[in-house]
Amino acid sequence: MLSPPNRAMALQVFKDLGYEREMSPADEPPPVDSFDAYNDVAPAAPAHVGAAENLPWLDMTGWDGRAIPERKWAIKDRVPLRQAGLFSGEGGTGKSIIELMKNVAHVTAKDWLGTLPEPGPAFYLGAEDDQDEIHIRLAAIAQHYGVTFRDLTDGGLHVLPLLGQDATLVAPTKSGKVELTALYRRLYEAAGDIKPRNISIDTLSRAFSGNEIDRVQVYAFAMHMQALAKVADGSVTVLSHPSLQGINSGSGLSGSTAWHGAFRFRQYLKGVKGEDGEQADNDLRELEFKKNQYGPRGETLVLRYQRGLFLPEGGASSLDKLAREAKTEETFLDLLRRFAGQGRNVSATPTAPNYAPTAFADDPDAKRLGFRKADFKDAMARLFSAGKVHIENYGRPSRPASRLAVKQ
Repeated sequence: MLSPPNRAMALQVFKDLGYEREMSPADEPPPVDSFDAYNDVAPAAPAHVGAAENLPWLDMTGWDGRAIPERKWAIKDRVPLRQAGLFSGEGGTGKSIIELMKNVAHVTAKDWLGTLPEPGPAFYLGAEDDQDEIHIRLAAIAQHYGVTFRDLTDGGLHVLPLLGQDATLVAPTKSGKVELTALYRRLYEAAGDIKPRNISIDTLSRAFSGNEIDRVQVYAFAMHMQALAKVADGSVTVLSHPSLQGINSGSGLSGSTAWHGAFRFRQYLKGVKGEDGEQADNDLRELEFKKNQYGPRGETLVLRYQRGLFLPEGGASSLDKLAREAKTEETFLDLLRRFAGQGRNVSATPTAPNYAPTAFADDPDAKRLGFRKADFKDAMARLFSAGKVHIENYGRPSRPASRLAVKQ
């Protein structure tokens, strides 16, 4: 049975959803994974129901011959309009930068990771960075898009730095009931007046002071975020940090699984891990669209950190492929340095007896990692292109020779 405070909170949620009947202390709301489950819960009918109290059934008699409405998006096939979603990721992976990029794309009608967000204003509430850091990040983003700060303000970008301040939007009282704060009410009014296409809440831990494993509180918070999206006629994106279990499992969640069910879209950002569990390439990220209630799901983007922002990695088909390529290049360079230190010169010429990919593939460390001659051949080509290796000339003028070397 629910505790008295949680029972009161559950009753309030039911009331907000249109279920007015009182419950006995023995009654409990059923466990659910989504608001959709409430559709299956029918409140008990009163003893006498008059005509004025009949349920307001949807009238579909006029739908024949009427055009089917188009589904509305804040970002086509990624972010539905008038809905709230969750954007989770480990600290320091770049969630805030990617979210700011999305907001700039909204207000300037520019591309965001291969899609065109609906143009319009955007709100960003940032409780983790100060004004100077936000300035630095927005400067890099504005330079990338070729716009000015005047363009951003004219387009309707509204940024509210809340570092060091109370950023709580939804909080439980001592009795356990979830209530709205004055900040939420001011934000709600602003959203209704300005109609932003996206409202970014950065982050969940600062905006929600409730219990993340309490399903009733989770759904109450999500309901209030959706109310923001509806009054704005836009979307709400809540940034969050996963728990250790959420990181290890790959779910990207923290607390109750209700976080997945309560929101209509969900994204997860993570770094590239090497063979030994360490991060192999600090500049690579994987953005996975974990949930899209009204469109395709399972889309994954590989991003690279460049000039202060994250951009899609050209030609990358999968994170695993990029991680393996990065590890192969690292191993190639390590072996090249070791061979040079041992006086064992290697060549970049395929017909040479000391051809580097052949020599390195026979090394015990390479065999342990499962790298073959073809892997090292491709890695050497990428390293040449990146300017990390070169052909070094050595020997007497009368008998010149060359060898492959790490470029200093």
